[in-house]
Amino acid sequence: MNPFPPIKHFLRKPAVILSEIAGVAMAGALGAVWPEQHVFQSIGFVAVAAFATASLSVVVVEQFHRVRVQWRQAPSLAYFQSAPFKTEFERPATSREAWQDVRSERCLGSAGSLVFHAGLLLLIVAGTWRALYATDAVVDLIEGETIGPDTTWSAQWPGVFGRPLRLEQPLTLEVVKGSRYADGNLRELHASLSAGEIAVNCQLHFGGSRIYLAPEFGPAALLEWNGQRREAVLLVNDGKQKFSGESAGPGGSRIFLHGLSERPSQLEYHVMRGPALLSAGVLGVGQRLALPGGGDLVLRSVPMWARLHASRDSALWIAYLGMILTMTGAAMMFCLIKVDFCVTVTPLGDRERVFVALKPQRFAPLFQERFEQFVREQREPGLHGRGAVAAARSDREPTETEKPRRAALAASVQSAALAVLFAALPAFTSGCHRVSQSQARQLVERYNNVVSEAYRRGDVNLIDPVVGPNEGRKLIGLIGVRLDLGLTLDSQLLSLEVTHIEQTANQLQVGTKEHWTYRDLQIGTGKQLGDASQDYYKMNYYFTNVNQTWLVDEIKFTAPPQVGRTNTPWIADRRDLPGATAKETTP
Repeated sequence: MNPFPPIKHFLRKPAVILSEIAGVAMAGALGAVWPEQHVFQSIGFVAVAAFATASLSVVVVEQFHRVRVQWRQAPSLAYFQSAPFKTEFERPATSREAWQDVRSERCLGSAGSLVFHAGLLLLIVAGTWRALYATDAVVDLIEGETIGPDTTWSAQWPGVFGRPLRLEQPLTLEVVKGSRYADGNLRELHASLSAGEIAVNCQLHFGGSRIYLAPEFGPAALLEWNGQRREAVLLVNDGKQKFSGESAGPGGSRIFLHGLSERPSQLEYHVMRGPALLSAGVLGVGQRLALPGGGDLVLRSVPMWARLHASRDSALWIAYLGMILTMTGAAMMFCLIKVDFCVTVTPLGDRERVFVALKPQRFAPLFQERFEQFVREQREPGLHGRGAVAAARSDREPTETEKPRRAALAASVQSAALAVLFAALPAFTSGCHRVSQSQARQLVERYNNVVSEAYRRGDVNLIDPVVGPNEGRKLIGLIGVRLDLGLTLDSQLLSLEVTHIEQTANQLQVGTKEHWTYRDLQIGTGKQLGDASQDYYKMNYYFTNVNQTWLVDEIKFTAPPQVGRTNTPWIADRRDLPGATAKETTP
């Protein structure tokens, strides 16, 4: 028993083909959310790709046989019985014998679907091969650092049967040059490697692999702890030309670093131990920082770092060929439409009956004018006789009557497409951009978490991603006042309830009920000053949409706050503040 017909029938089932399309579409969606290596080099994607390859192979083979038969065999009279355009009429006899003229033009268009599906098949084959045997890797390098055959990459993603990626020769990152716009978006980036120059969206062939420059880059702080331990802290762009990073120090301390340009000569620092701010200031290259509680820290240098991606994929040329064939096939299907013509003449004494037919391969309504012109040409005596089909060639210019009708048809199609688009647009935008209650809660929580950490560290650099100009100016002032007093604020959000949401195109208002706990800590010692407080608030957050990001522009109390403590440390405990004078400690 031949097993192929049942398998072929199964692979050609619409449900199977739709499942394959859904699987590939789902893989593409997951690849946009998760790291694509985890998706496109997984067993699940291999299975989906294998089924799609089998179905497309069946389709391509069938279409090849169909095109070969159609190419060799001229259309018969029976073929034109189903033509969308056909008619019969009588005219004065021009011949005593019956004759028939059947011709085709743009025959290459009949192969468009074959070429298109062959391209899809190659793309799926390339994807399957990549999932099985390709390997991707990534590494962050500092200027002057080298990665070689024995170097361990930061991360690798080999295919199911792929081997770990190893460079055949050492590769050194020499110089990184990049800049960003004021809003933090990348303006330009290129790097000098020992093997040549490379820029974003370009590739460098090296040691059997392809090297890419990722858009991630920034300054790196080379630190030395207590004259012994050395560490490179990569500062990452957090928007508006600011680069941030952190490092763990001795005794459970942490240091947070900020650079305000691509190549800063000095870095802002904040040293924390738990929730307490121990020290803050500016540290220059070569300077030594004495750490509270003993030990020191030296900033040795601030070179640049960049992220390199490497890939080894032997099926890449198959993917490129597949894309070329897919685009070529689509162009052939829409631009080269095969058209078959037929003229059959039957003598009737001194007259003859003429059968005229025109059968386009697709888009039949577009050929109405051509058929009418073709019929008129067969009725005219000057065009009687064999070979008259040639008068209907498609490369002729449209007549004056055809031009406005074709333009009207094109306008109708365009208007219909625009009508469908605009009809679907409101539902699409409302479904994508309407803020739900859970999303509103996340926006408020994100703002409070970031601002709480900014108060805790005394670091106004942290607030940029969550605040607009109005709220930003207010927070800078409040945090600055506490720093002048030698205080930081340690706060915790205990509960949050979203009470209402109001939204317009670029404005969002979120009402909340909140329960907080606060305590003031002395900078340098972490000592609590004054009493802790349990507060209850009813508030409105006013967000504004800036570059598709909701930022808090204003906050208002909707009811008087319920504050737990009755005194504040800058009144009751001012004598404990650093640098306090007798006049300042007088209540």
